[in-house]
Amino acid sequence: MRVALGQPKGHHGIAKSRLALTNLVVSKTQCYSVTAQLTQATVLRDLHQRATATMQRGAACLLCLLMLTGCADARDAERVELQLVTDGAGLEPITTDLGYEVELASAQVAVDDLKFTIAGEVHASLWQNLADAVVKPAHAHPGHFQGGEVTGELPGHFLLQFAPGATHELGTATLLVGKYQSVSLTLSQVSTRDVPESDPLLGHTALLIGTAIKNGNSIDFEVSLDSPVGRELAGIPFEENVDVAKDEKLALRLFMRDPLENDTLFDGVDFATLDVDTDGRVVIDPAATDAASVAAYNIVRRAFQSHDHFLVQREGLQPISTKEP
Repeated sequence: MRVALGQPKGHHGIAKSRLALTNLVVSKTQCYSVTAQLTQATVLRDLHQRATATMQRGAACLLCLLMLTGCADARDAERVELQLVTDGAGLEPITTDLGYEVELASAQVAVDDLKFTIAGEVHASLWQNLADAVVKPAHAHPGHFQGGEVTGELPGHFLLQFAPGATHELGTATLLVGKYQSVSLTLSQVSTRDVPESDPLLGHTALLIGTAIKNGNSIDFEVSLDSPVGRELAGIPFEENVDVAKDEKLALRLFMRDPLENDTLFDGVDFATLDVDTDGRVVIDPAATDAASVAAYNIVRRAFQSHDHFLVQREGLQPISTKEP
């Protein structure tokens, strides 16, 4: 029997041919399936990219609108220039928790850059979220990313002076019209541009001079305080509606007694214990080494570096009562 070369032989040959043909059909089907999947993935990716781009363009447009609106409002808002002074209206004599009657003769504090803050948490949050939707912000213009917006300032270096019955001019602050809630400042150090080289305040942040009396025993004291460089004292109450129709001065005041909690700057300080030589004079400063003096220094500095004992309000307005309840 003749058999053609290359032709399958018998039933086995036919089976092999059918198997090969089936494999070919399957391979083509798999190829079409993979191609379809790739095409579908490409289409989906393209749709996602287009949708993302559309969302980003929309967010960018909204952000730009807010930027133009917000910044235009800031440029167009009316500005008010107000004189800022320090006065001693808050230096009423107080009685401490240890029974000392304390009176300050003077207080001097070195500070930098006073900033006046208006409420703005909602605005800041919205601005931040929209900015993040487009691109991470590198720098923000002042106020938009803080707990409140800074819309007023008195820049520069100042030596605040407080004394009973005395008023000292600081300068002219520029504020936008609005309802304010607080003031912040940076505690600084006194240099020779502020005082002579012989002045005990030189190199320090603050100097408090006064008298403490208990059981008829009078002790004169001086307290020198040093604050860390750049230490911000934020949240000083300033609840005031600033309006162009008001021509008035603002007064920055120091209180020996916290008007809200009634604690004092000198609670916990036992002046008699510090007067070890009984000469009626006590010095509390950063150079102290004995345990009692170090403790007293830390007590006063901790209280002084909080906003609880400061307040900004219209000059002539009666200060919040600081007398014991």
